[in-house]
Amino acid sequence: MPSTVPDSGLPDRVEVALGVLQDASGRVLVARRGDGQHLAGLWEFPGGKVEPGESPAAALARELREELGVEVAAATPCLAIQHVYPGRAVMLRVFRVTRWSGSPHGRDGQPLEWRDARQLDPGQFPAANRPILNALRLPERYLITPEPADPAAIPAVVDAVAAALRAGMAGMVQVRAPGLERPAYREFLAAVASAAEELSVPVLANAPVAWLEGFTEVGLHLPERRWRRLDARPEVEGWVGASVHDGAGLARVAELGLDFAVLGPVQATATHPGTPPLGWERFAALVRECAIPVYALGGMDPGSLAAARAGGAQGIAAIRGLLGAAAGQG
Repeated sequence: MPSTVPDSGLPDRVEVALGVLQDASGRVLVARRGDGQHLAGLWEFPGGKVEPGESPAAALARELREELGVEVAAATPCLAIQHVYPGRAVMLRVFRVTRWSGSPHGRDGQPLEWRDARQLDPGQFPAANRPILNALRLPERYLITPEPADPAAIPAVVDAVAAALRAGMAGMVQVRAPGLERPAYREFLAAVASAAEELSVPVLANAPVAWLEGFTEVGLHLPERRWRRLDARPEVEGWVGASVHDGAGLARVAELGLDFAVLGPVQATATHPGTPPLGWERFAALVRECAIPVYALGGMDPGSLAAARAGGAQGIAAIRGLLGAAAGQG
């Protein structure tokens, strides 16, 4: 779980710039820490300490040149992870390296491996790396279900969601239906979960935890009114995410140890007509200081994905923007 690092009282506070490099097949580059180093023997993402007066981006470019023999051409800041180890505090400035030149090799003799990003074992990495590992496993598109008007409308909504998933429009789905009572909501959740299971798509329930009884692999999505009442991460097996609207919300859900956040609205949207949009510049500024992956919400569709990723986001979250795109492909 990310830990808040105070600005004083810890004698050894280190700022580190890390780069996430992936090849054309999606494998990620990792290096093993050498003997005599802090956390020796564990695997990590390449990078190193930020020197006094040096920006994290400059430190990343320098470290990857020195460690790997590569030149960074483009890198996007996407996480800022604060963590306290016994006797040591770190701030990890994490970049998604999207373009580089040269063939990575361990210039200091450190072992390097390209590994399947979905198969990385958290036990082989420093505890502070957990949000990076989550980011590598989470998809770019997060579909939120439209709400059935009544229980009789559930099958039609499920059919639309299933069609979107089959079309590859989303890699994760949130079942949201605040107007349904518990029995009807559980019927809706079961139907969406059945359709998603065939495609190995994770499902999150936007409902009270008690309503998830029997859904052992379903995760949980928390609206603000629910996560504000928590003092610890809910005990569920799947992903746990939250909806937030500002930097304070992002900081709080990270402190709770949640896996990701959905931040918005980024652009004007009919579902929040009275809420001023953040805009991409403000969104990117908030994301680069957040310790967990963040999805952009509000006016999103597949065409928004490039802007979201350029702003450091994990990806996009949407209802009509993803369902409509699926219908357009039909």
